[in-house]
Amino acid sequence: MRKFTTAVGTVGAAALIATLGATGSAFAGHLINSGDIKDDSIRSHDIHDGTIKQEDLSGALQTGVTGPMGPKGDSGLKGAYYSVASYDVGDVNSGAVASVACKATTDVAISGGVQVTGLNDEPLTHNTPVSSSFPGRMDWSTYTPKANRLDGWIVQFAGDVENPPLKTKVWALCVPGANIPVEQTYTESAD
Repeated sequence: MRKFTTAVGTVGAAALIATLGATGSAFAGHLINSGDIKDDSIRSHDIHDGTIKQEDLSGALQTGVTGPMGPKGDSGLKGAYYSVASYDVGDVNSGAVASVACKATTDVAISGGVQVTGLNDEPLTHNTPVSSSFPGRMDWSTYTPKANRLDGWIVQFAGDVENPPLKTKVWALCVPGANIPVEQTYTESAD
């Protein structure tokens, strides 16, 4: 009978010590606060992985550390060129449509326009307004722009003018292999 009592007493004492030890350390943890810690005494080896969360950091540290600048990349205009179509015979008329093509259908015209030429040869009255100027390619069988084509520039002169320009150049700034989507950002009838 004596052996059993000693074993129960030993187990009970061990449980009591474990409980007091756990409670004591938890109690001690509540006694230490930031005022009790000497400045600059906590080092990285004192902090366990995963114990500091992003919200524990100041705003400047939350964005991360700025690394060294990488090498300069190519310009988005690398390989860009002007494509020019010269309409120099002297038969451009009112409402005429003129266009210029980039060198490849995979190139994209990012800007363009029209230049009236021969102004020294003609009276200045041949300087005519442009009614349309946009990226694209014409389907000459229907006189409409081809769908999903941005590899050139299209211009149309104003119709019903007394003295249309006789000679013009159509310009396009073409970028090889550019992938520039067309996004409709406004439709008046949708208001």
